[in-house]
Amino acid sequence: MYTAYGAESSIIETMSIKFDTTFGDPEEIPQPQITISGSGVSIGDIYYKTEYENWKPGKKVRMEITVDAAQGKYFPVSLGRSKCRVTGADFVSAKALDNTSMQVKVNYTPVTVLGDTALAGWSSHDSEKAVWKKVDYAPGYTLTLYGNDKVVKRMTVTSNSVSLKEYMTDPDKIYYYQVKAVPVTAEQKKYLKEGEFVTSQEQDIDDSAEEEKEHAATSQSCSTGPGIAGSLKGDNFVMPDGTLAVNTWKLVGGIWYYFNAEGNRTRGWFQYGGKWYYFDGNGYMKTGWVNTGNGKWYYLNPDGDMKTGWLNTGNGKWYYLNPDGSMKTGWVNTGNGKWYYLNPDGDMKTGWLYDKNIWYYLNNDGSMAVNRSQDGWYLGADGAGRKE
Repeated sequence: MYTAYGAESSIIETMSIKFDTTFGDPEEIPQPQITISGSGVSIGDIYYKTEYENWKPGKKVRMEITVDAAQGKYFPVSLGRSKCRVTGADFVSAKALDNTSMQVKVNYTPVTVLGDTALAGWSSHDSEKAVWKKVDYAPGYTLTLYGNDKVVKRMTVTSNSVSLKEYMTDPDKIYYYQVKAVPVTAEQKKYLKEGEFVTSQEQDIDDSAEEEKEHAATSQSCSTGPGIAGSLKGDNFVMPDGTLAVNTWKLVGGIWYYFNAEGNRTRGWFQYGGKWYYFDGNGYMKTGWVNTGNGKWYYLNPDGDMKTGWLNTGNGKWYYLNPDGSMKTGWVNTGNGKWYYLNPDGDMKTGWLYDKNIWYYLNNDGSMAVNRSQDGWYLGADGAGRKE
């Protein structure tokens, strides 16, 4: 029940909340700057229903904003969208918590600038098929094909490979392409900005192209460097002129390798472009779960880079990877003021937990319940339960 105080002018009838987002560095997902205008109102607590580290561009985040009234000012029971004007986010509701505070709910859409592909080359089995590494969050790519430095074809594709055979028809030309990650639809352009062009290696097309492709299909060959030939020999990748590939990635028989400054296959952990990758004893770049022999588990994304933070592998289970990439078990506070518990296998616990002679309750999102009742138990500020 709400009590009327003072004159009608003391009731807050309108306010405006603005969400300002400035696109930051590539692959950065910035938080919006939230400002409020109106007589006698100020912003209090801000709560994100989705933890910040799990934000993804284009995937709406529910925000709950507490608005406080100045002394002598009071809120009505609720305000509609015409009275609580929201820009930069989608208005959901505005309802008073009490006479002097109101909770405004909105849906906010995170934004980002798309990054650049780490590799742009050619398929080892098709010398006229462009292949590049995926860019996080990219729904599509713009590709420009050049022949002898002149534009041959421009196109937009939604995968990270495309056949250019019908455009690479002149055996006297040296071809290369430039590719960048881009939003495709008008809706995607609201929350994604395109990346920068990355230039591929050059590619020759000559009379023996078909013969070379047949050779590529039956041997460990790769065409991510100049020309379409080359082969693995021991720990090295030997180019057609007899030189070794150095400081470069090569896709050979569907497997990624990295050849170091001495031309040898990289093994173990390797940092490239600010990201960590792991290569097994054969020099194969690993993906998915991997135990490197130190008793710790790590998860490597489909592109090979090491994952940190929360991970959902698609089987309904959540895991947490420490800042060094190792899988966490036991209690963890991820920095949002909430505690979670990871089972011995690393998957996040929900429901009741008995740990060190104390009962705890983990909510559906895994966070430890505090200061409330559950199934006839009261859970204190430290999460410890006692019978009511």
